[in-house]
Amino acid sequence: MKNIGILLASGTGSRVGNKTPKQFLELNGKYLFEYSLKTFNDHINIDEIVFVCHPEYIEFAKNIIKKNGYTKVSRVIAGGNTRQESVSNGVFSIINDTGKVLIHDTARPFVTNDVITRILDELNIYNAVSTVVPASDTIFILDDSDCVNSIPNRSSLACVQTPQGFDLNTIRKAHYLAQKQNVSLATDDCSLILKFGISPIKTIHGDDICFKVTTAKDLLLAKSIADNTAMLNTN
Repeated sequence: MKNIGILLASGTGSRVGNKTPKQFLELNGKYLFEYSLKTFNDHINIDEIVFVCHPEYIEFAKNIIKKNGYTKVSRVIAGGNTRQESVSNGVFSIINDTGKVLIHDTARPFVTNDVITRILDELNIYNAVSTVVPASDTIFILDDSDCVNSIPNRSSLACVQTPQGFDLNTIRKAHYLAQKQNVSLATDDCSLILKFGISPIKTIHGDDICFKVTTAKDLLLAKSIADNTAMLNTN
C-alpha cells in the first residue's frame, strides 16, 4: 500500500498581485512550489507524488522537477478551474486500488516532516485526517447587514491547514459523490467528507509556519523565513 502526495500548484494566485502564479515565483533561489515538493520528496515514508499544475506551466514544472531530482513525482497533470476539480483530477489519476493520500497546497511552502509523519500515523486508525491550528483571534459571525450576530467560543474553533490525509477509497468516494450530485467549489476536502457523512475526521495540530501565501505581505514573510533557514523545522 503506497503513501501518495497530491501537491496542488494550479491556482492563479491573483491576490499576490503578480501576473505569475504565486507557486511559480522565486523565493531565495527556489520556486515557491519546490519548498513543499522537496519536503514530500525527501520524506522517507512518501512513495509517490502527483503534481497537479496550472496548465500553462506543465512543461516548466516538468523541467524543474527533472532538473532538481524530485524523483518521486510520477506524473504532472493539469489542474481544473477550481481547487476541487484539481484535487479530483489528482485523486482519479492514481492507478492504485488502496493507499494513503496526502493532499497539500504548494502555496503553503513550509510543511514539516513531522506533520506528514503524524498524518500518516493517524491514517492507520482514521480514514480522514486534517491539520489544524487553534484560532488565535476572536471570531465574529455577521448578519446580512455586516452587524455582529454571534461570537462563538474560540476554544472550539480551529483554522484548517494542509496537508489533509485520506484513505484512497474514502477520498475517491467523496469526489465521486460530489460529481454525481453537482457539488462544487469545496475549498478543502474534509468538507466533502463531512457533507456526505463518509467518515469521522481526526485532527492533528499543525504548525504556524505552514501558513498559506495569499497576499503580497505573505510573500514577504515567506521570503524572510526562506532567507533564515534556521527557522524551518524540517526535522
